[in-house]
Amino acid sequence: MLVNIFEADALVGEAHIFALDPPMGVAMAKFQPSQAYDSKRHANVIDGDYIADRGEILRMELASGIKLKSQAISIQDFPTLNEIEIYILGIYEPSFEELFGEHPDFKAYWGKA
Repeated sequence: MLVNIFEADALVGEAHIFALDPPMGVAMAKFQPSQAYDSKRHANVIDGDYIADRGEILRMELASGIKLKSQAISIQDFPTLNEIEIYILGIYEPSFEELFGEHPDFKAYWGKA
């Protein structure tokens, strides 16, 4: 699933969800930054060092344009590894089940596989 990450109207990047933690309502995604991305402004963690909670300035939309709401967004940027991931914590709108009910991680956890 693809999620677009914005600061105001600027597209910061795209997140490609690859794993879930169903009981916690958490999704993990590989992040492909756009030119508007600035690790010093947007990343919570840089090379393993916690910087600050930067998620309050970010918002998310599904590729279809539907707004995605969660408790927090955490960008974890590891420039020395050339790796950036996003953790979307506590997804509540649309519901986690509505979004991921057919995902293998969701089915496995809830015994629907």
